[in-house]
Amino acid sequence: MRVLLVILYLLVATCLHAHSVHTSTAEAEFNAETKKLEVSLTVFVSDLELALVRQSEREMRMDKTPAAEFDAQIQAYLAKNFVVTDAAGKAAKMEWVGREMDEASAKSGDPAVVLFFEVEVPEGLGGATVRNAVFLDLFKDQINLLLLRDGDQKAEMRFTSEDPSKQLRVREISH
Repeated sequence: MRVLLVILYLLVATCLHAHSVHTSTAEAEFNAETKKLEVSLTVFVSDLELALVRQSEREMRMDKTPAAEFDAQIQAYLAKNFVVTDAAGKAAKMEWVGREMDEASAKSGDPAVVLFFEVEVPEGLGGATVRNAVFLDLFKDQINLLLLRDGDQKAEMRFTSEDPSKQLRVREISH
């Protein structure tokens, strides 16, 4: 019976919250002092809830689930789907900072939330790789965009189901 309820919730959530754009946007800045990649990831609330329902096999609603439980599910999801590895292939430790509603979309029919976290990269970005597979298992047309900054250098990256991983390389910003 529980499985049927989860399936029913997934169908309703998908139908009610379906939108034509399946995109996440992230900004990541390397902090040379702390040796951490500071990340802000913006996603649609409906997509995040759907991913967390599938992961936890129970109802997950940002406005109804206790914040600590919801955040723990987000962290577990990110640990599997936004992974930074060093040159040796070892996954970096992620530290949860928090989340906040995206003000510009808060009153829309499809609001977004910004997730904040940091990733330890003690060796720096050289040889590091990021796998940004957020929602790639949910939507065939999902595109994840990442703007990476390291001092005066930057890189723009695009992740899809065909290409979910990239080396963290930056280049000089032209003025």
